[in-house]
This record gives sequence, C-alpha cells and structure tokens, in this order.
Amino acid sequence: MRTTLLGAALVLLAACDSSPPGPTPDDPSSLHRVSRVEAVPGVELEVLDFGGEGPALVFLAGMGSTAHIYDDLALEFRDTHHVYALTRRGYGASAWPDTGYDTATLAMDVLGALDALGVSKASFAGHSLAGDELTWLALHHPERVEALVYLDATDSRGEIAAFLEGAPLPPLPFSVLDGLPSRQAVAEQLARDLGGGLPAHEVEQAYEFDAATGAYLRERRHPGATEQSVRGAAIMDLTKVRGPVLSLSDGQGFTAWVEALAAAEALPLEFREKARDFLPYIRQHETDLAAALRSHPGWTHLELEGAGHYIWLTNRAEVVARMRGFLATTATPWRLPGQDTPGQTGAHRGFSSAARSTPR
Repeated sequence: MRTTLLGAALVLLAACDSSPPGPTPDDPSSLHRVSRVEAVPGVELEVLDFGGEGPALVFLAGMGSTAHIYDDLALEFRDTHHVYALTRRGYGASAWPDTGYDTATLAMDVLGALDALGVSKASFAGHSLAGDELTWLALHHPERVEALVYLDATDSRGEIAAFLEGAPLPPLPFSVLDGLPSRQAVAEQLARDLGGGLPAHEVEQAYEFDAATGAYLRERRHPGATEQSVRGAAIMDLTKVRGPVLSLSDGQGFTAWVEALAAAEALPLEFREKARDFLPYIRQHETDLAAALRSHPGWTHLELEGAGHYIWLTNRAEVVARMRGFLATTATPWRLPGQDTPGQTGAHRGFSSAARSTPR
C-alpha cells in the first residue's frame, strides 16, 4: 500500500464503469501470454503466463499495480517454475466490479483463477497488499499452497483498517503524478519515488494517458478499489502461517506513515489526535511482529535495510538470489507430462523457449 512518499494525496475518481476502459490484446512480442479467466461468476482476472517448466509459481501484485509489475522479475524463475502473474479485480485489464475488495474475496479470486488454469497447488510471491491474500490462503486453504514469498508484504494492514474505521480516508503514501505531461515523465517520477524503474508495460497498464497529448490522466483502476481494499484488510495472525515462508522486508512498516498523519496540519485535529493515540500501538505491534517472525521455525524473515517498499527494484540481485535459494528447497519435484504432476497439469506446462517471442 505504501511507497517511500509520506505527503502524497489520494485522488478518487467521481464515476466508474463495471469494466476497465479498453482491452489488453495478446501482444505477440511480449514476454508472456495474456489472457483473462473467470475467477468467480462475472469477474474475470488478467493472467500473464510467462511459461517455464516446473511447479507453478504465482506472482500477486501490490495495491495500485498490475501483474505487469513483474514483467522483468518473473523471467528469473522460468528455468525452475511455470510462472504466472495475476492482476486483481478493480485494476488494469481485470474486471472492475463495484464490490469484493476485502481480503477473503480477493484471495478467493486467486483460487478461482488457478482453478480455471488447472493449477491445484502453487508457490506464491506477493507484494504489499498481496501479503494479505497470501496469509488468507495459507490459513484457509493450506492444501493449495506449496510455499510463500512475502515481498515487503507483512505490514499490519488489518490494524490500519481498524484504526481508520469511522474516519475519512486520509492521504495515502502514493506517488503524485497529477500534471505530468507524458508517459516518460510518469516513468521517471515513479523511478525516483520507488528506487527503480517499472517495466514499460506496467506504466501502460496501471495508468491512463490523454490520447491526444500523452499527458497523465489518472490511475487505471476502479475509483473505489483503493479505499475498499484499505478498509477491507483483515486482521490475521501471521505467526499461524506454518511455512515454508520467505519474507523480505525493508523493515519500515506503517509507523512512519502514521507519524506523518499525526503531524499533518492539513488534516483535522481530531484525526491527528487519533493518529497520535494509535502510534504507540502500531510501533509496538510492528516491533513484536518482526521479532516473532524472525524466531518462527517455518519462516525465513530478513530485513533489507534501506531497500524501500519495492525491494526487487532496489535490491534485485539479492531478492532473486534469496528467492531462488528458498524455492529450490521447497518445490515439489516436477514430472514430465503424462505423469502425476503435483500443482501443475500437463495442459498448462507453458510454451517452450522456441515458441516464446523475443523479449521486449
């Protein structure tokens, strides 16, 4: 949910449709196959199939991002896994229903998409908000989970939802893009804010631009998706996730954001006082949780100091090395088509390297 920015303002759109504007075609020059599958009746999710040979590895994006945020990172795992990435409802090229942005519904969307793909069990890697979906899946459907990778995704979103109950949604720590004249300007601003450049197609899929001038218009998401996702985050006990789990974090949590809210003179005094009262709790909660996860027998919990929220953009080599090493010790051995392959049916092995197009 957060970036390193603390003074950004949230802009909610005034009107919406039930589906996003404009289709996303299957680009023959892309690194993946693009499709949409029905997760639940009436709700289709965008699926990126990167191919690869091995057990399934599914990437889930953070709030505000689409599956294309992994266009580069996913390539690092095609030699050991069949790699997918999903765009959650309300964002990018997935369906934009008016409801269903709570943790349980979003996680069930993931299961529905995997059912449509013929994937019975998978390892999951999730960033930010997706950590809630990973936790929910592990607690409620452990039979579908091989292993979990939290990419700065163990922050206390459920506690933040409880803190915000009954109060207007305050400014969230997103990049401010209003007034930027071009896609290039947006890409450069995001790179500065996040500590590294996004894949080009993520900029196209996550944001909308004026067709005539190329100027930035708005985020490409349902107008209510952000607030509903923030308020719908469930309080869950991460220590009950048995593992195997790899958690890579920048160690920052939400404390700095709440501190900024408590000091923001533009916000109502009542809300600032509420934030000040909440600060000791969230500070202690995050300290205790980090300690609990470091000592958890099923977890490898590492803090990459100074990495920032998008840790694979700033610390790519270390993130890839840690993930590859972890997944190598947790993956169910993969078998050839025709054999009983845990977590992956022969019909969804992906396309061979010969069939893949030249990378963008």
